[in-house]
Amino acid sequence: MMIGETKLAALGLLIVHLYFFSIRASTENHPCISSCGDISTIWYPFQLKDDPSNCGYPDPGFVLVCENNHTILYGKYYGTQINYHNNTVRIVIPGVRKDHCFSYPLYSLRNREISYPYGPPSEWNSVVFMNCTRPISASNYIQITPCHNNSRNGTYAYALVRDSLKVRDNIQYSCTIGLTVISQIWKGVAEPRNRSMSNLQENLLMGLELSYLTFINDISDYSEPNYSLFAKLLYSFLYGLVENLKNIFDIQG
Repeated sequence: MMIGETKLAALGLLIVHLYFFSIRASTENHPCISSCGDISTIWYPFQLKDDPSNCGYPDPGFVLVCENNHTILYGKYYGTQINYHNNTVRIVIPGVRKDHCFSYPLYSLRNREISYPYGPPSEWNSVVFMNCTRPISASNYIQITPCHNNSRNGTYAYALVRDSLKVRDNIQYSCTIGLTVISQIWKGVAEPRNRSMSNLQENLLMGLELSYLTFINDISDYSEPNYSLFAKLLYSFLYGLVENLKNIFDIQG
């Protein structure tokens, strides 16, 4: 048992060594590695707006803006994580915060608004915010308490959460629709009747994972200028392995 643990530890050290070697190699050959806010490594196909134009792929979807220590995508959404191993980027709609009252998202985000080079997740929830003139007892309606309640007296604020694209078919006639966003599938609180405003805040703050894998597959000449493709591929592969090792050994990054 001890020998097995020793071999595992040695393998882990070797992978970590190769991981940092690949970072060094790619950095020496390619100066276009940036960071901003929660994202410590921004590189091809992404780039910051102020980076040289040849750093990323020439598509507005890959040009990020660093503002107030936030990585911003499409001028609206916060980018919180880029996974080069899985070709995904996680975004959060600004405005929501964890509080005793509910602060609304600043922007809508509907499935049809997600366009190439990104694709929506295979599963998602639709969340429709609304004001109603009477109380709603349906289980998919989450009553919320807005932080800035500008509604008329006698109105009730709700969020309707549905797993179906036909969410609007379930809206009560006494309700007026506001923003619509999509979020990741609810985990841990499967039963609608058990969902709360606090659960909704946590779900929205977790963000939504978008894939750019289709874009990667569409590029036949996937080559990054001025630095080693091998180093990039090695880094991407080892990045995923190191993250898995961190989870296994509960190592803080």
